[in-house]
Amino acid sequence: MQNSNVSEKSRGILAFAIDTVDTSYSTIADRTVGLAARVLELPYTIVTQDHMASMNWHNYRHDIDLGRPVEWKNFGRNLAYELSPYEETLVIDVDYVVLDPNLLRIFDTAWDYILQRQARTLNDESVPTVMGAHSLPYVWATVFAFRKTSRAQLFFDLVRRIEANYHYYRELFNVESRSYRNDYAFAMADTIMNGFQLTQNTIPGAMLNVLQPIESMIIQNNQVVIKDQNLAYVTPRMNIHVMSKAYLQSDNFKQFIDHVTA
Repeated sequence: MQNSNVSEKSRGILAFAIDTVDTSYSTIADRTVGLAARVLELPYTIVTQDHMASMNWHNYRHDIDLGRPVEWKNFGRNLAYELSPYEETLVIDVDYVVLDPNLLRIFDTAWDYILQRQARTLNDESVPTVMGAHSLPYVWATVFAFRKTSRAQLFFDLVRRIEANYHYYRELFNVESRSYRNDYAFAMADTIMNGFQLTQNTIPGAMLNVLQPIESMIIQNNQVVIKDQNLAYVTPRMNIHVMSKAYLQSDNFKQFIDHVTA
């Protein structure tokens, strides 16, 4: 587990980087988590396969660059509570590129854990809002935060139980997908925690998802210009969830990181 110095306030970033045959998540994490630490001025911890040795489960996701299913080791996120050395923890997926410090504002409010509930895309392509026609509203486990409290610990205990018994909970909550996702487990656990009631406990704003393969990103005049094969998109400087793992492993992205952190 790669670990930078723990801050005096015991607040930091946690990320999971479990490599697969097709994707070097550790390479991506070195870039994106290091960037997040610079932008947010926080220490960080990266969880690797060494700390997940007993968890050999794997799943599959559709890779937008390769155009086929690839291995995806997305289990074990329930371990965030026990693996975090911080009293207040921000958890990010390694494909979440932090470009502004606004996430720090969430720590000024009262919560045991806080989740991301809204998302949008560059080209206004629809994103999931529910997990099934008669299921729960979608929750994004791409970015979330928690404090070391008994209620937060109970939340992660529930996520662990749901992960271990996913097929039962999938039927219980009418989830369409047969594949386990942390997004689904978090939504289920949150609903159970709140007496099967929906809550508005959320990270403010909609997360920007870049769903297509991209060739480059640059920052100009405090805006982000994102280019794919056909178009260039301009968005205010903000945090971005980049689905193209090929780009995140590319020299172009390394140059982007070097420029931002220079």
